[in-house]
Amino acid sequence: MTRIDLRPAPPPSSIRWVGATVASVVVSLVLNVLAVHVATTQFPSTRHFVHFEGADYGTLTVVGVLVAAGAWAVIVRLSSAARWLFFRIVVVAMLVLWIPDVVLFALGEAAKGVATLMVMHLLVAVVTYNLLVRVAHARGSSGAVVADDRPSNASQRLPDQLVRRVWSTMALVVVLELALGVGVIVSVPFRRPAAIIPARGTWIYAMHGAVGIALGIGALSVYLLSALAGRMGRIGAVLGVVGVGVGLVGGVLATFQSTRLPGMGVMLVGVVVAAVGYLAPSLEAMGKAEAARAEAARAGARAAGQARRPDRGETWGPGEEKGPTGDEAVKGPAPGEIVSSNGHGATPPAI
Repeated sequence: MTRIDLRPAPPPSSIRWVGATVASVVVSLVLNVLAVHVATTQFPSTRHFVHFEGADYGTLTVVGVLVAAGAWAVIVRLSSAARWLFFRIVVVAMLVLWIPDVVLFALGEAAKGVATLMVMHLLVAVVTYNLLVRVAHARGSSGAVVADDRPSNASQRLPDQLVRRVWSTMALVVVLELALGVGVIVSVPFRRPAAIIPARGTWIYAMHGAVGIALGIGALSVYLLSALAGRMGRIGAVLGVVGVGVGLVGGVLATFQSTRLPGMGVMLVGVVVAAVGYLAPSLEAMGKAEAARAEAARAGARAAGQARRPDRGETWGPGEEKGPTGDEAVKGPAPGEIVSSNGHGATPPAI
């Protein structure tokens, strides 16, 4: 009934599992922050709702995602139908989590605030389930069965040059997003009221947001493509998607006046992490090229001596002609010395 048959497919790699978990935490927190922002903006009566404190729902969100990720890591090792089983567990957990919300409503809490909490729980469940089963999938369920996530056929792997170009392009987009962020700091008043679109500097703020959305989509796409890249490409993709996610959290925090300065700092950290990650394949290639040049220089130095004298170990330079050495050398006659016709240097008798 539960399909726990102890015949699982190969479990997801640690990189995929960690990446899916971090992405679930980041996306869930962002969606919850947006849900609270919309609720308090559209329904002013919920602004003092005690459960809308960031530390309150933020802590519960992180704990819930970590529990779900741990459950998925166990299920993929127990069942060949891990996705089928995990979906039903998530549905049951979702219904259980709604029970405290119903109790809050029964105790007289604001209906709109309670409804928002239920929506937040649902968003976390949907995001976490999809990211875990699609990113950290059991390798046998999608044809990715190679132990280290490398394609078994070399023709299925992305060329290293293409990886460097795509990853470097993402790094340029990250730098562009940073430049637009600096432009927002200069053009938009720091002490502006909380609003999705400010009254001043609207155009650069909108460009900053549009590039950020494009960067997020690109980060997820590159992360999915990294399964066909080399080790450094996969590491760079993970750092990139984590950095973009951290930057997104900082952007949401910067929307509110009370958390604007910490949010800007979080955005800067995310930009640095993402840029380093996307530059990793190019930096690796530069290091390999420098090592190859050094090795070529050493080989040229060794090839400068083409032969060595066997008796003295001396090196003959290019263009030099090797002459007789040691026993091969023949001492010539001294000036005025008479040499016999037999060639042995004996002096003939006088007549």
